[in-house]
Amino acid sequence: MILLEITNKLTKQITETAYLSTENTNRYRPIMRFFYRKYEQAENWLYKEDVYNELKDTIEGYTLEECQRDLDFLVEKLSLTTMQDTENASTLEKFKFKNYRYQLTDYAIEIERMTIRLEEMEVKVASLEPRLFERIKMRIESLLKIKEHSEQQIYELWQDLMQDFTNLNQSYQDFLKKFNEPKTEELLQSSLFIEHKNSLIHYLQDFIKEYIKSSSEIAKVLKEMKEEDITYLMDSLISHQKKAPKIRPDFDYEYLRMVNYGKWMSLRKWFISETGISEGERLLKATNQIISKITKYAASLIELHGNMINRKEEYKYLCHLFDSISNLESAHTLASAVLGVQTVRHFKGISNLDSDSIVPSLDVKPTEIQVEPMKKGIRSIVLRSPIADKSKEKEKILKEYEEAEKQQKQLLQELVSKGKINLIGEVKLSKHEREYILNLIAKSHNGVTLDPIFGHTYKIEEQPGTCQIQSEDGTFYLDAIKITIGGEQFG
Repeated sequence: MILLEITNKLTKQITETAYLSTENTNRYRPIMRFFYRKYEQAENWLYKEDVYNELKDTIEGYTLEECQRDLDFLVEKLSLTTMQDTENASTLEKFKFKNYRYQLTDYAIEIERMTIRLEEMEVKVASLEPRLFERIKMRIESLLKIKEHSEQQIYELWQDLMQDFTNLNQSYQDFLKKFNEPKTEELLQSSLFIEHKNSLIHYLQDFIKEYIKSSSEIAKVLKEMKEEDITYLMDSLISHQKKAPKIRPDFDYEYLRMVNYGKWMSLRKWFISETGISEGERLLKATNQIISKITKYAASLIELHGNMINRKEEYKYLCHLFDSISNLESAHTLASAVLGVQTVRHFKGISNLDSDSIVPSLDVKPTEIQVEPMKKGIRSIVLRSPIADKSKEKEKILKEYEEAEKQQKQLLQELVSKGKINLIGEVKLSKHEREYILNLIAKSHNGVTLDPIFGHTYKIEEQPGTCQIQSEDGTFYLDAIKITIGGEQFG
């Protein structure tokens, strides 16, 4: 059980997001997006004139004074940071005027990235990537030889592994979320879905196959990772981070270690289940449920679509029949034949039809069914009778069975007594002889060379050509072989 640790970082207000939802958001957001686009082009510091010239044609009636107030607000809310331009101040007055340059803060950069991802969510396609399993397996296998890598290689391997794992986790969660939305449910029940049913099922089945193929291998590699290897991995990541220049001297490396270890445990729990089912098994179960749902909806749609097509002409003909009737009594008669009587009882039984041909119903012999009353008071009395002695019938059946077995064994004894069975070309055998020979071949493939009926040893040798075994129940084809039975016993 993971306990939530409430720290100052968790509870403090994020003032940098103030520009996203306020009175002048329609001006603040274009300004921040302009700064972000320039940041991507490595232009970090901008003057207010740069901002004003970019937006004056976009925002109607926008003035330089309003631009200055907007920039001051963004600086106040820690979205922008400023630096006074002293290089171009040629006079004291220009220096006092404080011509500032503006730059995005670290928080603002991440917030703008987030807003761009939010804007792209509508066009983002949730998908499942089977190749991620193979890549994750390869990277974890590389970690088994972690002490052979440099800190830089370990860091790059860790970054790639976490990126693939994040993509896998987010992709499957997004896909399941999209599939369970009301819009998707509505699409599954529309006739347009039938065209895409097979491709979607194949898509999900390919993902399931790759998961089943790779998940056990990944779990095996994860179990091979020793605790000392994981500690070495965490230490290497911290050591690499310490070598990178940090502007903040109070950087919390212990918190970074905790975050990295948490990511590793999340990866492990995804493929290895300590208690209950793993996240991967949960994904497999959810994907199978989706396939079942798709199949069920598609079957219902196809059945409904087919029934509507098949019965359309029938409905037209029935409407024509009703329209041609001149009186109500005849309409009632037709309605009873078409729609059935008000109270219906269904009886199941064996039909007296002795042909598959279509015959008039009046020509079919009637079926008599004895119906017992449902009310207890008038129900017929059930006569109780003792259990009948059927020992003689059982004895007779057993005797017949033993006689048939004896005849079959005698027939097979004649076949075995020759010592050799040569199966080449066209050979006529009884059904029981053929089954006996096929049983010898099957036992031989499993490494057994002892006859299961007579207890003799036997050997099967291949011959060039083929064999056709003719029996009363059909023809069996196989490669030509020679079966030697009993060795020198029949010499």
